[in-house]
Amino acid sequence: MSEKKEPPLDRTPMWTLDELCAKLHTTPATVHTWRKRGTAPKAYRIGRHLLFEEADVRAWLETRAATPDHKSRSGTDSGW
Repeated sequence: MSEKKEPPLDRTPMWTLDELCAKLHTTPATVHTWRKRGTAPKAYRIGRHLLFEEADVRAWLETRAATPDHKSRSGTDSGW
């Protein structure tokens, strides 16, 4: 009779700091700056390592989605 294995954690994939940086085309220093400012995606510290859940990163990106800006700073339509 074999032992029953526990199911995997009910989470989306986790990314290391290096994997996150590669996906966002940024550096670890930038991510650390975001963390100091409180603007980085949610991270989990496991020992000395930071892990980022894919769903958290995607949600964080959604809050930063660029929206078209068709108005100039003066509030008039720039025509662009």
